[in-house]
Amino acid sequence: MTISKKWVYISLLLLNDLAIIYFSFWLAYKIRFSFDPFLNIFPVTKGIPPWSLYAQALQAIVPLWVFVLTLWGKLYEIHYSDAANEFLAIVKSVILATLMIIAATFVYRRYEYSRMVMAIGFVTAVSSLFISRRMIKWVIGKILGKVVPTETVVLIGDGKGLEAIIKLIQIDPHKKVITRSGKELEKIKQMIRSEYPPPEVYITGQLLTDENEELQDLMDECEDREIEIKILPYLLEMRLGEIMVDDSLGIPVLHLKPLSLHGFRFFVKRLFDVSLSILIISVLFFPFVLISLLILLESKGGIFFLQERVGFKEKKFKCLKFRTMHENAEAILEKLELPSFRGGPAFKMKDDPRITRVGKWLRKFSFDEFPQIWNVLRGEMSLIGPRPQVMLEAQGNPEWAKRRYRILPGITGLWQVSGRADLSYEDMMRLDIYYLENWTPGLDLRIILKTFPVVLMGKGAY
Repeated sequence: MTISKKWVYISLLLLNDLAIIYFSFWLAYKIRFSFDPFLNIFPVTKGIPPWSLYAQALQAIVPLWVFVLTLWGKLYEIHYSDAANEFLAIVKSVILATLMIIAATFVYRRYEYSRMVMAIGFVTAVSSLFISRRMIKWVIGKILGKVVPTETVVLIGDGKGLEAIIKLIQIDPHKKVITRSGKELEKIKQMIRSEYPPPEVYITGQLLTDENEELQDLMDECEDREIEIKILPYLLEMRLGEIMVDDSLGIPVLHLKPLSLHGFRFFVKRLFDVSLSILIISVLFFPFVLISLLILLESKGGIFFLQERVGFKEKKFKCLKFRTMHENAEAILEKLELPSFRGGPAFKMKDDPRITRVGKWLRKFSFDEFPQIWNVLRGEMSLIGPRPQVMLEAQGNPEWAKRRYRILPGITGLWQVSGRADLSYEDMMRLDIYYLENWTPGLDLRIILKTFPVVLMGKGAY
């Protein structure tokens, strides 16, 4: 985007936020004092204050909230973030802004403002800001897509992982990525010298060596032509977690922090696991009963299947699932010597003859995994994390993959929303370790949001 277009983009978001914040408190006021179903549950006991009282306060509240959205949420930076990241930034900002308002009401006691209005305002502000911002960005993307020419950027590199990087770059709807091998530097130089050179060149880190003089020349030429050069990490792909720049030696050194999921962070994740597990059991109790009856009616055997798995710190535990196979499934496997299609020690096959009709349906939509909520409540698993491995799979793990045992295994995880069983064994392990070293509440939220469509589509489930 040019500078003028950036300011148009920022101005539209700013005007939207100003209007939405005002609207959210107006809606909260109406719900609290005029919405009969709400009043039946929470009746007004101290009289109804005039709207003008709140309108006057909003003259200070609205700019305060925008200030928080700017500095704390960084919601006016020019970059295209995914929905989960933007939602978390909005929630974080609105929480801080709401706490600041509550603190101000304790100091400024000339008028008494309803705490219920503030609570409702929090909910309406989060939802309204998120929905309106996503709509504006979608509209801007559609309009500018027809007006603004697409920028072509170059990605230089080889090997796995480029597809994920391309997706990240193309979150910006006005960017198109051309990939070139490290052996095609002459072709790239021709692009750079053309009438319309690429504004950015991405280079994977493994190409940066002292002997690669041709690449160094290319980078010098990019710099001369004011083309941005961005280096993508490679050697640290297995430690893509929290990397800091340490200048204790007087030169920039990459400092790898220890695993991100420990201490208070582990407590937050555990609290989330227990709370959501209890909620899921409460809501889905009767569907669980129905699934149990279907399993019993179709084939002989119990409702549940217990299997020994390897969990946190390589401790063994009994993983609970709805039974999806015939009672003598293990004997059938030994008799038929069925081949795995995935590769590596993990056994998985399409059209497994051991699976029942109900089991095939349960597996397609991952309903067979729901009993593992009991494992979550027992502290043996988490809702989100690396899948717990059966003993045979665990014995075949390479040494680097054993780091996945430093976290509680999960019911769903990063590779489940990145291809499920269609991924290779090595890709699954790498995604598990990436999750371990990059855990944040935001990453968990993104995985949860992506789990629903993946499960409903049934893609990659066998």
